[in-house]
Amino acid sequence: MLLKFRLEMDVIIDQDSETAVIELARQQYRREGEVTAPGRHGRPNRVKAEKFIDGIDQALLELLERHPLLPEAGIEIERSSCRPLASLPEIARTGVGLSDASAQPDLSAEGAAETDQEEELDDFESGLYLCRWPNGEFSVVKADSRREAIIELDEWAGAEPAWLVPMDECMIDFRLNDQAEIDLVEFGEETTDVIWEHCYPALRALLSSDDAVGSGVGEPKAGAGETIKAAVEHERKRLWTASHDGAPASRDFSRSDQGQPE
Repeated sequence: MLLKFRLEMDVIIDQDSETAVIELARQQYRREGEVTAPGRHGRPNRVKAEKFIDGIDQALLELLERHPLLPEAGIEIERSSCRPLASLPEIARTGVGLSDASAQPDLSAEGAAETDQEEELDDFESGLYLCRWPNGEFSVVKADSRREAIIELDEWAGAEPAWLVPMDECMIDFRLNDQAEIDLVEFGEETTDVIWEHCYPALRALLSSDDAVGSGVGEPKAGAGETIKAAVEHERKRLWTASHDGAPASRDFSRSDQGQPE
């Protein structure tokens, strides 16, 4: 039976040593053999060390993954990532005078809140996220944290952490049509509830109210079409003017204007 673990490390490097660390990683990369990538006409080309490792983050990952003790112990790295954190003051890196109040980190309520929010981006939640875009669309993405979900969703557009909701359950049915296209058939019951609750709460409230439903079970009320249409338009624009912190939401977003009137 295989065991799986997640390791988290904070690595501190003197800025003066950054160049040396990058060069060391490049040397290690050359010794282990350069990777190849498809070139013109399908011919493989070797990726030079300077291109494969062009920054300190790639250098750290290279040094970690090439550590000789890992394969010797039978340890395989399945996935790794690296991101910069806030720079430490010089006095903290040297360990001298840490009692000096001027060298202490920002412990104000605002500074602590920003730190907590930054750390929460890397917390493991469910491994699956629902993203409600400002134009009314939604996406489902598999990721181990909100930060990784945002990185994955960047393929389509820039997402905000507040647009993401972890999903504990997800069931979606698809079919292949006669035109060789994949059609959505339906969502599972619990998945449908999550989508309506977090993506379209105002529309859901209307559709279950007397303003839209007639005397029959699930029967639309006569003349409710315009009311429902207005509610749909409201859901499409709801996040344009209000973000999670109360500030106006940015319209500089590639998905927010798709199919929307000016």
